[in-house]
Amino acid sequence: MAKIKVVEFKRIESTNDYLKNNYQKLPTFTAVRTDYQTKGRGQFDRRWYSAYGKNLIFSLLLKDVLFDQLTLIKEWVKSSLFSLLGSYGLDVYFKEPNDIYVNDKKICGILIETKSNQTMFDYVIIGIGLNINQLFFPGLKATSMHIETKKSYSIRKVFSKLISNLLENYF
Repeated sequence: MAKIKVVEFKRIESTNDYLKNNYQKLPTFTAVRTDYQTKGRGQFDRRWYSAYGKNLIFSLLLKDVLFDQLTLIKEWVKSSLFSLLGSYGLDVYFKEPNDIYVNDKKICGILIETKSNQTMFDYVIIGIGLNINQLFFPGLKATSMHIETKKSYSIRKVFSKLISNLLENYF
């Protein structure tokens, strides 16, 4: 079974960008987690807003990935997140291209970025932003685990549980 190396920051521009800039010297299955991103982004370079220390923000690096595995990777991440959120009693659904919703509000965003050569992906970076304890989302149709369940959560415990799900479900 694979192991995940975790690198943590209090504050960083972007976890995806950190992995893109450092992937050559990092092992596959490196996760970069932060309490706050100053240049977080989602699909189509949309700004990803997250209050400091309230949500799970991390990216996972996979290296030397075959082209036909990308669909499997997307399903692997999605099913691991569904399992995690379901374990907290949340009834979630997927909304294309990369969002997880509960009660018609976004609770999680996924951003997958790749770099390829002629035979495979040099890297696949999976960025995940999961709203955990944030209570206000100015101007956004979003929610969090805390809003939905009326409970606060340890971000580290939720992260650990998601990492376990990812490892257990890895194809």
